[in-house]
Amino acid sequence: MKRLNEREKQTILGLFTVFIIIILLASAFIVLFMSRNSASDAKDIKKAYESLSEVKRKPTNATNDGGLLVQVGSKKDIPTVEFYLDPLCPACAQIDRTLNDNIGKMYTSGQIKLEIHPVIFLDKCSSDHYSARVSGSIAYISEKDPKHVVAFISEIFDEKFQPSEVDYVETSDEKIIEQAIKAGISREIAKESLNGQYDEWIEKSNDYTILRSDLIAPGREGFATPLIRVNKRIWSMKDMALDDLSDAFVESLGLKPEEVGDEDVKPRIGSKGKLLKTNTKYLAEKSDA
Repeated sequence: MKRLNEREKQTILGLFTVFIIIILLASAFIVLFMSRNSASDAKDIKKAYESLSEVKRKPTNATNDGGLLVQVGSKKDIPTVEFYLDPLCPACAQIDRTLNDNIGKMYTSGQIKLEIHPVIFLDKCSSDHYSARVSGSIAYISEKDPKHVVAFISEIFDEKFQPSEVDYVETSDEKIIEQAIKAGISREIAKESLNGQYDEWIEKSNDYTILRSDLIAPGREGFATPLIRVNKRIWSMKDMALDDLSDAFVESLGLKPEEVGDEDVKPRIGSKGKLLKTNTKYLAEKSDA
């Protein structure tokens, strides 16, 4: 076997050194790029939060992070269920039609609190600001008639009513009012809910919500609806059959099917507990705590 002479050894050593330097420089560039992106993202979300905080006219039940907190009764130590939805989102409608019956029973019986986050990133798909108008309506109704807000959302997502995001047809305020009346809301409140008093709050809430990294569900690269969180933890619906969702959600709160809507039974996870595991693969232990 031929032995390397001194010059060949030096050449190989030099090439190896250059290779190492290139790797180190590339690594440093990647770290710098990620750091700058991270800093930029942090700056953007801080600015969005400040803009939301500066809105003067907002619902009295608005949370600091752009939600609408509602409760029937005054029970303590019960879970807070967060819903992130766009009124024009077809997947949101599908999930709502699956879960709304049980959630409505748990909500009206005081077993859970709700924190509703209407977003409007699909507003551009309509010609008359449908998502913004309905989101503003949800905000007003959650404040003035919280008992019926879940039923209103159900009516908005009714398969025979919800407009198409692809082939949108203009939807008048009167048609939205009719859906509110079906949910048990007075015409007076329904009409007033569409006066646009919370437009700025809805817009700023949306801008902040879509930037939040704690709202990125497993398997997704960014914020998307529908999204549900319980006690600040994401409930992942990935790989779940639609027919399994309702029972799985009830079980994850620590309730038996026959206990849904029972005013004397509280979900076992309480106000701070994690979602309980069931026989289906749907949980994400993601928290912003």
